[in-house]
Amino acid sequence: MIADLRALQTHRQLLQDFAWRELRARYKGSMLGFGWNFVIPLLQLGVFWILFGVIFGNRPQTATGPKEYPIFLFVGLMPWTFFANCLSQGAASIVANGAIVKKVRLPVQLLPAASVLSALANFLLSMVVLFVVLAIFGPRHPEGLLVLPLLVLIQLVLGLGFAYLLAAANVFFRDVEHILGVLLMAWYFLTPVLFSVALVQDKPTQLFLLYLNPMSAVIVSYQRALLDGLPPEWERLAYSAVVALIVFVAGFAYFHRSKDEFEEAL
Repeated sequence: MIADLRALQTHRQLLQDFAWRELRARYKGSMLGFGWNFVIPLLQLGVFWILFGVIFGNRPQTATGPKEYPIFLFVGLMPWTFFANCLSQGAASIVANGAIVKKVRLPVQLLPAASVLSALANFLLSMVVLFVVLAIFGPRHPEGLLVLPLLVLIQLVLGLGFAYLLAAANVFFRDVEHILGVLLMAWYFLTPVLFSVALVQDKPTQLFLLYLNPMSAVIVSYQRALLDGLPPEWERLAYSAVVALIVFVAGFAYFHRSKDEFEEAL
């Protein structure tokens, strides 16, 4: 298992090539190409602004007061989309590259990692749009940027763990990809992206259950950093980090035990 982890470092150039290949395949034949990473977030922001800002006039409460709903939603949606892409693309990574797995001798653990790396590249490009929007419309808390690398790292470890787990499971149980879409939708609604955690602040039981979700502390930390200029709630973020590490170890171990059977199952 340690040797498999080392292979990610040893074959880092091949890992980058696979990630770049996946990015190019996603935008193949598209006129805008990578420009969609900027256009789609702007279109989403426009829809949110009209629907929630103009029609409903919602103003969710954060640690420093009410915020414009479209901006609030945008800040949570970007990292959530990154996480969801890690899982969905990671789950398909082995099956989608079945011909390569069967015909080419390569460290198969590169494939889920490449999918997550490509999702990370999309996320970082999309965040450029978010930073520009915050710089123009506010709130402006440049000090909040300091904590973002830590949040991205926690998401990366969590996303990799799930990617390895789901990629291996999907080889033997092809329903995984279909079930995952439903599970991600439910997970999305149980994460404080659409709503502020302030809604359950005075309800200890609901608040406790909400933070059992490891993505809750991560999303709230993005909101605190970019909307309030505040540090994370460290104990809750530490819980998410521990869960991320456990998921990564468990997911990679399952992948390691299963990989020798991939060729036959594919």
